[in-house]
Amino acid sequence: MKCIYPLLLITSFLFVSCGKWLPENRIVGNWKLVEVEKRWLFDKKTISTGYENGTFAFYDGETADYSDAIGNMSGNWRIRSEFYGQNETRNTFTLRLYNFNANRVIDWEFDRIDFRKSGNRLVAFMQRSGYEYRYEFRRE
Repeated sequence: MKCIYPLLLITSFLFVSCGKWLPENRIVGNWKLVEVEKRWLFDKKTISTGYENGTFAFYDGETADYSDAIGNMSGNWRIRSEFYGQNETRNTFTLRLYNFNANRVIDWEFDRIDFRKSGNRLVAFMQRSGYEYRYEFRRE
């Protein structure tokens, strides 16, 4: 019985120390949308969403803000791990921001996300009607 306590202590330490690598912890901060591509079978095209000039702020507690020259929006974000295929999991990302007075809404649901270059780049993918959209965010 005494052998279980050190094992529990070590296991607890590993979970706590690995917590900073979770996607939920890596997204907290200010981000800029730098590029959006619309991709289909043999081609791709850079498109504008109208949100490239602002800043996305993601906070602990899954709240978020967006601000640009037009104004501000507030709402929430969420990252979830979902099973995909037999043994694969993917992190999905949902972002919902609103400013009803200015008639502005962001309601994005990404099928998968990928953090790159030490967490300073976030690439999110969205499948819609035969197209794949690739959103690239960079940490400010």
